[in-house]
Amino acid sequence: MKKHREINLRQFLKGLIFVLLLSIGLRASVLLLYPSNAIFRTWQKFYALDKGEVELLVVGNSHAYSTFDTSVISQVTGMDSYILATNAQNVVQAYFNVKEALHYQKPEAIILEAFSLDNNNNWRYGETPDRDWKKEANIDGMRLGLTKLEAVAEQYEKRNWSYALFPIVRCHGNWTDIVTIGSNLNFYFKGIRNYSSFHPSQTSMSAETAALYAGAGYNPDEWVISGTNELHFRKLVRLCREEGISFYLVMAPMYDVYIRSINYESYTGKIAALAESEGVFYLDCNQHYEEIGLTAEDFEDAFTSYHHLNGSGAEKVTRFVMETVYGQEED
Repeated sequence: MKKHREINLRQFLKGLIFVLLLSIGLRASVLLLYPSNAIFRTWQKFYALDKGEVELLVVGNSHAYSTFDTSVISQVTGMDSYILATNAQNVVQAYFNVKEALHYQKPEAIILEAFSLDNNNNWRYGETPDRDWKKEANIDGMRLGLTKLEAVAEQYEKRNWSYALFPIVRCHGNWTDIVTIGSNLNFYFKGIRNYSSFHPSQTSMSAETAALYAGAGYNPDEWVISGTNELHFRKLVRLCREEGISFYLVMAPMYDVYIRSINYESYTGKIAALAESEGVFYLDCNQHYEEIGLTAEDFEDAFTSYHHLNGSGAEKVTRFVMETVYGQEED
């Protein structure tokens, strides 16, 4: 009987070692073969941070990572920050990103960029449901764990769960892609600590682009906050309360001519009402152009498109937001 148990234990240990080695091999293969993109690398840099290194966490879509200058945050508040924002990130993704982040960091405050509350259906319906590189790259960047499993179950149809959980199926053919492999090796061995989660545009808006916006007609459509975004916004607020984290909602500025061409009152009205219902501080930068220093004469020097700031604009906006929000922290 004793010998039989020893054999079973040996077999169990062999099986366990095999599973562990297989998991490590698959993970290493993904890191080596995964097509390089900023979303995946934003996650890899996050996991490389030291415990306690993130005092302020910013989540949201491209408005977030092109607006909040981490160096200015440090100058104004003395806080180390990280931007766990991804292309077209909605609040569903933001909620799970924060939930995952809290396994590794305990920030004092979290900022959600408010444009993430738009009616983004997370690519769940349409010709290729679920299969959009922006969503899958965000999921791919997460480490395998309970939060990732929950995020996949929430954001993907059942038939796409394996697609979401095993990126190696999508990138295993890149063994011959020397550029991808070389870029990944260079990132992990030389560039990961120097990688910045702040991605402003390096250019300014052209006169032609500004004129194009100026000639756009008025769009009276109401803005919609999807039911899933509202649900996960409330869950995110509750999570922050439970963890004792200060939570702020900030709308990054958009080009003023664009603002005037849309029904912006329906944007800010719905967001303000939602924030008020949860007792969340909401700052709409589009109401503070003069205080920020975004005057009509220099809009072309601060923006690269109607949604995104360049480095110069981001510096001004970050300083204004931090001085305003940090004032709330002091109070």
